[in-house]
Amino acid sequence: MGPVASPIIPPPPSPIVDSNRTETKRNPNDDSARQAACPHHSRNHRSTRPHRKPLLRPRRPAMASVSDPPTRKAAAAAARAPPRDFLAHLEAYLARRDGVDKLLKISRYAARLALAAGPPLPPPASARLKSFESSVGLSRKAFRLGKFVQDVNALRAARPGGSPLPLPPPLVLLAYGGEGVYYFLEQFVWLAKAGLLPAHLLPRLQRLSAWAELLGYVGSIAVKLKEVAKMESSIKTMRLKEDCGEEEDEALRTMRGKLLLKRLSVVQDVADAFMALGDVTDGKGMLGSSTLTASAGLLSALISTHKNWKSC
Repeated sequence: MGPVASPIIPPPPSPIVDSNRTETKRNPNDDSARQAACPHHSRNHRSTRPHRKPLLRPRRPAMASVSDPPTRKAAAAAARAPPRDFLAHLEAYLARRDGVDKLLKISRYAARLALAAGPPLPPPASARLKSFESSVGLSRKAFRLGKFVQDVNALRAARPGGSPLPLPPPLVLLAYGGEGVYYFLEQFVWLAKAGLLPAHLLPRLQRLSAWAELLGYVGSIAVKLKEVAKMESSIKTMRLKEDCGEEEDEALRTMRGKLLLKRLSVVQDVADAFMALGDVTDGKGMLGSSTLTASAGLLSALISTHKNWKSC
């Protein structure tokens, strides 16, 4: 008989393993062997590397403070704007209402001064100059339309704390209130002179306007004199704190320039108050001198023109 074939036994079925729930068992022997081979992988191992000191960078020299006199003067000189082009400056000046108004004021009082103190002119030339002076005076009133609004805004800004209830200081109220009433009434004076309102209203409107102008200038002079005193005190304090030497400090020069403009503004208000007093008293006594009135008006116009030129 031939050899008997051994029966074929099928292999046992492999167990079904869920890939999502497969867990890999860690062999502790493998961990111990890994730690023995590389001790740095141990959890509780502390590094034995020597501690490195941080590199010390050299300190930069301290920058000069802006408060230092040389640095501050250099910064002020660098910030100094180059001189403006004359024609561009003139355009900006003439674009302002006050700029054109003050040029008309210079023309008017120069013509009046020429009539009062100049050499006698031929009758036709004198009549034309008088007509020119009168026309310019009427034209100036047109530039005061709505100008009282700036005084209303100044009173609103002068309220302490910005509350609508408290009133501004009395002198500020007198200054801006009187000027605002004057500009408001001048609109109706212009309309009466232009023929839109009845002519019999003109004398009363002019009298009220002159009184309001005079009170406004009294308040303005008092307020500005206080401001001049404060600015002079500030300049004295700056002189005591800083030793300017030969070259004056820029801030001190700026303060002196503002003080000069404020003093000129006081002189301007005094000249305008002199003319308003002449209108109130109907030109009685020395106040009725045409030469003094024209000189005061021309001085006021020149100072105002200088201030407007500097501010624009």
